[in-house]
Amino acid sequence: MQDFRQRTYFVLIVTGALIFFTAIIGNGVWAEELPAKLVIGYQVVPNPEMVVKELGWNEKTLGIPVEWVKFDSGSHVVQAFESGKVDIGLVGTSPCAAAIARGLDIEVIWIHDVIGDSEALAVKKDSGIRKLSDLVGKKVAVPFGSTTHYHLMLALKLDKINPDDLKIINMEPREMPAAWKRGEIDAGFVWQPVLAKLLEQNGEVIQSSRQLAERGFPTADLCVASKAFADRYPSVVVNYLKNLNKAVKLFKSEPDKAAAAIAKQLGISKEAASMQMKGLIPLTSEEQSVGKYMGDVQFHFGLYTLLKETADFLEQAKQIKTSPPAPVFMRAVKREYILKTMEK
Repeated sequence: MQDFRQRTYFVLIVTGALIFFTAIIGNGVWAEELPAKLVIGYQVVPNPEMVVKELGWNEKTLGIPVEWVKFDSGSHVVQAFESGKVDIGLVGTSPCAAAIARGLDIEVIWIHDVIGDSEALAVKKDSGIRKLSDLVGKKVAVPFGSTTHYHLMLALKLDKINPDDLKIINMEPREMPAAWKRGEIDAGFVWQPVLAKLLEQNGEVIQSSRQLAERGFPTADLCVASKAFADRYPSVVVNYLKNLNKAVKLFKSEPDKAAAAIAKQLGISKEAASMQMKGLIPLTSEEQSVGKYMGDVQFHFGLYTLLKETADFLEQAKQIKTSPPAPVFMRAVKREYILKTMEK
């Protein structure tokens, strides 16, 4: 009889525990351990993530130490993922597509921004360069593997210009202003805030990423996560995205406050930050969860379609060996985390 009671109590305890944990999962809360820290690979871009960083929202809400590691371009962030040095990072659509094509185990969990005039091809006003064909024989600087590299090669293809007729130089953004001043380059396809520095030194834009997007070839800054990290710590990922969503809303509703935060991060005036912010289109959770971006399967558009088409172009340009089939990119785009940020 005593054994029976003990077994009964044991069954009740187990059943109660199962009901408790089922209720937790059903309410959208994960019972999980926390990582020792979160390592974020970021780039200096005038977008909402800089607001989160400046205001310390991750440090205040995630309950774990946060380490911010700065990178010059998305290709360097990808290398950090390959060596396991970052958990979450910002990469453009071009390096992201290349990384997925190579089999890197990452997931796209957020769209930081759709790129407009924030990235552009700048030349010196007195260079005599007025159109792309004038670049023949000239030295053009661009970070290889970046969204601007993709757009440069794409623009040349659309205008039927052989890239071999230009002197295309692999150069990090931070190196461009000095090379520009010394006369070592004739043009640079780069993003803010470096773009502004080139324009301040007698520069002008002859081609912007917004113009190429309007021709059907958009680019974006994406937030990607290590799949192993996201699978193990989903609540950390969701809470991190909630902070980004909060920053996007501040970006849109109180742009002066957002500009002040970004200005501190970039070391520029609030007015300059406000101007640079206008070259990017940030999206709230609700905006990017739809089919046009990360929503239901739409084979004629959507983020995974953009990534696939970008990989196809990179394969044709011999920058990657092969572009895998569409399902590979569809599996890499994870909307589930964004949907969790929208739950009350």
